[in-house]
Amino acid sequence: MLDLLQRLESAAPERGLYLHEDYRSAPTFIPYTEFPARVAACAEHLRARGVQRGTRVILPFETDERVLFSLFGLMEVGALPLSVKPHLPTTGRQGYRDFLERISQRYGASRILDVPSLKGLELPLERVPLPPAGARVEGARLRTASEDELAFVQFSSGSTSFPKGVPITQRNLVANLGMIVHHDGMTPEDRVASWLPLFHDMGLIGLMTCFYAGSDAYLTQPMSFLMDPMGWLESLSERRITSSVIPNFAIDYSLKTLNELEPEELAHLDLSALRTVHLASEPINIPNLKRFTEQLAPQGLRRSAFKPCYGMAEAVLMVTCMGREEDWRVVTGPSGQPAISVGRPLREFDVRLRAENGRLCDERELGEIELRGGSLAPEYFEDERPLRGEEGFYATGDLGFVQDGELFITGRIGDRIKINGQSYFSADFEQAIERLPFIRTGRTAVFQDQGRVVVLAEARHPAVLARRAHSQRQVCAAILEAVGVTVSQEDVLFIRYGQLPKTSSGKLQRRAIAEAHARGHIRLATPLGLHADLLKLRARRLVHGSLRVLSQGLGRGREAAHARPARG
Repeated sequence: MLDLLQRLESAAPERGLYLHEDYRSAPTFIPYTEFPARVAACAEHLRARGVQRGTRVILPFETDERVLFSLFGLMEVGALPLSVKPHLPTTGRQGYRDFLERISQRYGASRILDVPSLKGLELPLERVPLPPAGARVEGARLRTASEDELAFVQFSSGSTSFPKGVPITQRNLVANLGMIVHHDGMTPEDRVASWLPLFHDMGLIGLMTCFYAGSDAYLTQPMSFLMDPMGWLESLSERRITSSVIPNFAIDYSLKTLNELEPEELAHLDLSALRTVHLASEPINIPNLKRFTEQLAPQGLRRSAFKPCYGMAEAVLMVTCMGREEDWRVVTGPSGQPAISVGRPLREFDVRLRAENGRLCDERELGEIELRGGSLAPEYFEDERPLRGEEGFYATGDLGFVQDGELFITGRIGDRIKINGQSYFSADFEQAIERLPFIRTGRTAVFQDQGRVVVLAEARHPAVLARRAHSQRQVCAAILEAVGVTVSQEDVLFIRYGQLPKTSSGKLQRRAIAEAHARGHIRLATPLGLHADLLKLRARRLVHGSLRVLSQGLGRGREAAHARPARG
């Protein structure tokens, strides 16, 4: 990676990283030509504060230029960054302190990069100050790291257990970056946009592909998308973005805004430059993806721009992806449910599927995905749990099938629901339920408890509870129509908001949810309680909407008269 950064010294002076606080403010531009000097200055700063080769430093990865250069500065020193999520406003202080303490004790890290979100938190760790912004060492030559040296440790999503540390070697990091860039055909002329957090593999590795290819990178704070999904679409249009990477929930979330707009309010968008949108991280809602592409087709958005793909922290990132010239396709899976292709495995990987009885799967037979070769990590970082089996294959815990050489993902093993010998998956139920207008999108969890299918869902309005039995029957009917499974009405539970925990990458922690339900810790919704939840939610939306209108009114090159009203 250090060699890649050193080569950026000869990049065109207009190429670089654009850091945006939001979609309306002017960016901070950092030319790629300055990267080696910035990294060297950061390394000097770290050495002066006692960080040495082999020092383990916890790095809460905020979207901040000083944090990004600290990652590379630690690489230059030869220290080991442990890349973790920062303290978020939605995360309790004690819970985050406990998380850091577990990371510190498990991996012997006594130092932490003192990022802004740690302000006010009492931590039993030595704080390493951030380097000064803009510091440079002119004429710096970065060292060449050995291929087997650890670049950093990234962590699995933690959807079923405490996140596992994945050691990312310099060899595997550069190898996977090369696979992605070559598969996608990225060039220095590309413009890549992302709002994904850098503590997530999709966010960080996606950004690093720009450094590998020398493409312009437009990086925005993650909260910007949540506050202004229309601003995201406008930025893709105005900056003539050619490539991006998003999780599925971005499609669902953006549709809420698009559904409120008239066609003339979208007429100013031009998305014809967008040729690649990598779509991954969570189950893809196929009807919503179709609806999204159809609604924006008049604005030049090509259906074929969306590239469903599959990857994991254990492989650095990407394992399979639709080809550059291929359109995504949907088939009927073994369970009778629609499934979307995530493409063929990259040629560097061996992928096979294994059935429950231990034999290898045939075409269109459901089984666990096993992976070998490519940029797969050799083991978990200082963890007794093995990563690979005897033949060198990693059992991913994901289930799917292969058809015509393409891989289709159906769900996680822990999310499988077995009825009369037939396998179904939680996401199939959840997506069917969330198509009902009175259910909040992304706020449903379905799991099996002693043979019964249990539905936990957040309703949009207290009126749903006034007709609770009728609403429960509608949920059961939606499941029966979409999945072909009969669910008992009494197993459909409407719950208070905020009880469905998710991982840092947005995946439902279904095991934790099921355990909370079994212990009786899930609060059921009442009209009064749901009314209070809605008041809190609307207050947050009002604040976000007001900030959005303010940022539009003060935006560079915009007039306040053209600002869209808040839609809260």
